[in-house]
Amino acid sequence: MKRLLPLLLPVLLAFSGCYKDDLDVSTWTNNPFDRDYTGPNVFSMDTTFIEIIGTPPNVITRQVMQFTVNSSLFLAPNAYQVRVKDLENDQIVLLSQFPVGSDVWRYTKLEFTFGQELCLEVRLSNNFSDGRPETICATLQ
Repeated sequence: MKRLLPLLLPVLLAFSGCYKDDLDVSTWTNNPFDRDYTGPNVFSMDTTFIEIIGTPPNVITRQVMQFTVNSSLFLAPNAYQVRVKDLENDQIVLLSQFPVGSDVWRYTKLEFTFGQELCLEVRLSNNFSDGRPETICATLQ
C-alpha cells in the first residue's frame, strides 16, 4: 500500500486539475459596450438649443442636442466614442470625447424646425465595436 501511494498521488492531482466550470457567455449581459447589454439606459437627453457661431457674414445657426453618458455603469474606466444615427435623415456620425473624460456629448444639426421632435439612435463605440442602441429624443422650442 505504501508503494501505491506515491504512484496514485500524481494521478489524483492530474485529474483534479482537469475539472473546469462551464462558462455560459450568454449570461454576461452587464457590459454597456456589448450589443447584448440588458442593464439600465446608458444615455440621457439633457437639452436641445440653437447655437449661433461665427461672425457676420459667416454666421452658422445650428441645433445642438446635448446628452449625457452614465459612465458609472462601465465595468472599468474606459475611453470611448459615441455612434449617433439621426433618425430623421439616417446620417451616421462617430463622436469623440472632448474633453477626454467628459460624459457630456453634443450632436449638431444645420437643418432644424422649431416644434419638431428630433430622435437619435445612440450607442457606445469602442475598439471598432458598438454597444446596444438606445433612442433619445428632444423637441426644439
